Amino acid sequence: MRLNEHSDEILDTPLSKLSYVIFDIEATGARPDLGDRMVEIAAFIVEPGFRLNRRNYFHSLVNPEIDIPDRASKIHGLSAAQLKSAPDSCSVLYDFFDFAGSSIPVAHRASKDLSYIKNEMSDYGVKMDFSLFVDTLRLSRKLYPRQKNNLDALTDRFNITTSTKAPRHRATYDAESTAIAFCIMMRKVFEDRCYTLSELLVYLGK
Repeated sequence: MRLNEHSDEILDTPLSKLSYVIFDIEATGARPDLGDRMVEIAAFIVEPGFRLNRRNYFHSLVNPEIDIPDRASKIHGLSAAQLKSAPDSCSVLYDFFDFAGSSIPVAHRASKDLSYIKNEMSDYGVKMDFSLFVDTLRLSRKLYPRQKNNLDALTDRFNITTSTKAPRHRATYDAESTAIAFCIMMRKVFEDRCYTLSELLVYLGK
């Protein structure tokens, strides 16, 4: 079973008994639909019981094989020269899929990050459809409707401290921050009597 392949039975599984892969992608720009490509990906596994295993993580740079605009480099600090010897997106993503296994994908602005994956794999003739995922931005907007809910805001709100030495807006830092925020918010979801994956999706209005 792969990241985008889940049985219907999983919808009735208690949220606390599932595993989640929390990931972040940095790219050449913010428009995967216009050809922007991955330059870095990182992920952490949140184990059943919402336990974040900080030692069990995935990280890779990616050669986008296109130029990186200055505005993107200023955000994540990566240049084309740094990525020249990095592996291509296909090999990186298959390693990521092996790491993720059948975990539920979770990301901040998940639809956009999953679009990078779908577009990259499409270039290699592989069609992928992610019908089951959790977006921490949508989750935070549900829980904190009158507050800012970008990742920087969540990091400050929850006083998040990461184990990584990577700075903000690098994939490892953002993925770990998202994972910590996800665990905190899922405990609040339980307070709203949301216990299964199907209930969570209804709760989020999906």
